[in-house]
Formats: sequence, C-alpha cells, structure tokens
Amino acid sequence: MTRVYCTNKLKSFIGKVETDLPDDSNNLTINDWNAHLFFIERKKCLIFVNSLTHYSVFIPAVLKKDLKQINNLFFNRLTEQLINDGVIHQQNEIETIWKPTDLCFYKTNNNKSAIGRINYLVDSFNIHNIYKYESFEFMDVVYENGLLNQTPFELKREGSKHRTNSIKEMKKIKNAKS
Repeated sequence: MTRVYCTNKLKSFIGKVETDLPDDSNNLTINDWNAHLFFIERKKCLIFVNSLTHYSVFIPAVLKKDLKQINNLFFNRLTEQLINDGVIHQQNEIETIWKPTDLCFYKTNNNKSAIGRINYLVDSFNIHNIYKYESFEFMDVVYENGLLNQTPFELKREGSKHRTNSIKEMKKIKNAKS
C-alpha cells in the first residue's frame, strides 16, 4: 500500500481521508508520501513528495473528477518523472522500486522535513512559471519537476546530515533493491 499524508487543503479537496494514522506511521518507507494541493493561475495542482527521499512529482491542472483515477494519474506521472530524471530507463523498471498499489490517503503526519520541502518546491515551481513561461499552459512540467528534483538539500539520517538531491536518493533505493 502506498500511504499519502495530506495537508489540510488537500484533505478538503479529496474529502475521504483516513483520520487515524497507521500504527507504524513514524517508520518511513519508500511507500510513504506527503502531498499538497496548490494553485497556479487558478488551476489546482498536486505535489507528492516522498517522505524518505524527498523525490517530488507534480501533477498539474487537476479537476475533482480526476480523483476517480488518482492511482493511475499518480503512477503514470511518477513513472514519467523517474524516466525523465534517469532513475529508471523503461516503464516496467518502476517495479524495482515500487509495486504500484492503491493510494491510501491519511491526515497529515506532520513530517516537518517533507512539509518544508513541499513549501520550497511549490514556491520554486511557481517562480519558474512566472519568470520562464508566459503562461502555465506553456510550462514543461516534467522538465521543471526534474530541475527541482536536482536541487540539493540536507538530509538527516541516523543522527548525521549530508547534502544530496532527490534523484541521487532514489537511485540509491533502486540500486539497493536491485
């Protein structure tokens, strides 16, 4: 199961969200994501950030009716982004990292690291839209998402900090599972 912890804004948009966190919600795995709803030029967009690697996936211009296909929408965009970022090379390689499963939406787990990363990425995404494109409809979302996944950040693991980026972290996970 792929667990998605929602911000309050996304929770209101989705409507049906588990209100009790799972017992093991503090033990983050590659299947744990934090997600947020934000707006660009009055269009609803989603960002998913992996809680372990901070790898991000932007889904632009989401409508309420798209929620019926959110599993396919998420995994198709995730696969597309992983291929673009060079983490995987073919669509069927995604199963070396994940087995596509249903998304299960939960209330926020207050993961400050992931929420902080979401805020940074949404601001950066918006800045890229304003200064590089005339309109959101001309934005190359996959390309811009890939640039943001290359942005370095400091990751705390097992009591130590190190500088990395989301793509490197995803490749580490993939290589460890191969």
